[in-house]
Amino acid sequence: MQLLKWHGQLILLNFLMFMSWRPCRGLNVPSYDANYRANPTRRSAVFAQPSSYYDQYAAAGPKPLTADQRRAKLTALSNPDFYFPDDPEADLAEANEPEPALERQRARPAPAAGSFSYNEKDKNGPSHWYRVDARCGGRYQSPILLNTSSALLVNRKRPLRLDGQTNLPQTILLQNDGHSAKFTYNWRTGADRPVLRGGPLKTKYLFDQFHFHWGVNSTVGSEHVYDYQRYPMEIHLVFYNGLYESFAAAREQVDGIAVVGLFYEIYDHAVDEQLNTWTRFLRNVVEPNSQHTIEFIDTFPLYEVIGDVEWPYFSYEGSLTTPPCLETVTWIVATKPLLVTEKEMKQFRRLQSPTGLMVNNYRPVQKLNHRRVFLY
Repeated sequence: MQLLKWHGQLILLNFLMFMSWRPCRGLNVPSYDANYRANPTRRSAVFAQPSSYYDQYAAAGPKPLTADQRRAKLTALSNPDFYFPDDPEADLAEANEPEPALERQRARPAPAAGSFSYNEKDKNGPSHWYRVDARCGGRYQSPILLNTSSALLVNRKRPLRLDGQTNLPQTILLQNDGHSAKFTYNWRTGADRPVLRGGPLKTKYLFDQFHFHWGVNSTVGSEHVYDYQRYPMEIHLVFYNGLYESFAAAREQVDGIAVVGLFYEIYDHAVDEQLNTWTRFLRNVVEPNSQHTIEFIDTFPLYEVIGDVEWPYFSYEGSLTTPPCLETVTWIVATKPLLVTEKEMKQFRRLQSPTGLMVNNYRPVQKLNHRRVFLY
């Protein structure tokens, strides 16, 4: 009986030794052959050459990020309040994908700052603005489709106020910047600057400038789409948070900017009537990158442009609609349109951009990405 017990243990020991030897067959173990016995201290020559199997993967592995690639990706992720990538590490790793050989042979010049286009056929058209600035590929971009049926109705709301809209500026700088017609007010004192408060805003916002977006005809032009309808033009009044020293400082902050958008619809009852007398100054900035100073005697208050701030409006968190597309904007978009005549629209359509007539200078609507849109 004792003999059978020792015999079983011996069989088990042999089996374990055999199983431990099998995985070692594929390893690079030293070969203790006649050469080794002749020169036992020369260890470097007795190992087999490393397999090329691993070299194939090392050659095809991801390349380290360059400084410019990492800076661009981190810039796009720099606003955690408004930008939520599914996997930031995977997003950064996208730059590691090897480019085709033909693409690496040609050096692609980086686009100049601000060199964006509204023409989809251009290299830097709206769908490729992320090439101009990575932040234009964010998740909370503007403009969007504003739908009355899906908006969240706000019952208990604070009134939206625009104080100082009847104040006259010292001068007005009118600019054709190649993308829009922009009116910037210069004030005699800081106390004269209009202030926006109430509604969805938690602090006061100071007026900076207004500009326009319009179409080649009166069926298109507005950036936001209201209940599936585009209007011929949209005005944007830009304000910055009074907690910051300037617009440039405020625009980088999560609560830095508020933009009031209003649509324009065509007034058909009087073709030759001048409803917006300030449009006569547009003839002074027909050429791109031109400007004109409107002196005090001809200046006009904001009230002459938009009237009373007494209309229902949508509000949502979004971005600037041109590069750098910063997602730091509280949008307030009125549902009641202003009036404009076809004659006045022609004055806008005469303006020139660096590539031709300045028309259709609006960005396509962007994805909502689960944002909440409120109706006040």
